[in-house]
Amino acid sequence: MDNTSVPIIVLCSYIVGEIYKVIFKRKKDAYKLIPVLVAIVGGVLGVLIYLTSPEMIFNVDNVWIALGIGIISGFSATGTNQVIKQLFKKENLE
Repeated sequence: MDNTSVPIIVLCSYIVGEIYKVIFKRKKDAYKLIPVLVAIVGGVLGVLIYLTSPEMIFNVDNVWIALGIGIISGFSATGTNQVIKQLFKKENLE
């Protein structure tokens, strides 16, 4: 069983989210759509990986499970963004 598909989906979804932020830099209210966007990207990638090589995505039995794994992995990109944001946050030294 090859488990590399989940980190690949998370990384690709994260990159798409960052590109979206660069494109809509001046519209901060568009940022609330990023979790939905990365979930959709993750779902699409999960299905694509399942259709091209099913053994790469946890040996799933059908496309719906692959879609679920992809969506969850896409949502993980949002959490990854928050971890990175918190690690590199500049603190106010008073």
